Amino acid sequence: MIVAEQKPIEDIKRMLKGKQKVLAVGCGTCVAVCFAGGKRETGVLSSALRMATELEGAPVQVDESMVQRQCEPEYIEALGELLGEYDAILSLGCGVGVQTLAEHFPDMQILPALNTKFMGGPVQ
Repeated sequence: MIVAEQKPIEDIKRMLKGKQKVLAVGCGTCVAVCFAGGKRETGVLSSALRMATELEGAPVQVDESMVQRQCEPEYIEALGELLGEYDAILSLGCGVGVQTLAEHFPDMQILPALNTKFMGGPVQ
């Protein structure tokens, strides 16, 4: 399992500068288990970014989506139908998920919202 943590919100806000509409994409596997990028974390981060950018006078529309695994192309293909209306994808996946999104959608800017820390496994 990959273990990750969310980047500081100030770093993520800097990445969003100049963007109007962003799709935050969570991942339902490893980063969901370590509470960094699952459905709940994607919702909380998206809401925080909407509020913060609004308060700063440069609102960014941050919509949310989830995939089961960002690291496998068959799970991210459906995102292609949504992307025409977005400036960027904010990935709440590990580094492998970010790379897979970038390879699969080469014309879309992929912004990493997490820092991948290490591979981990359950202890007995």
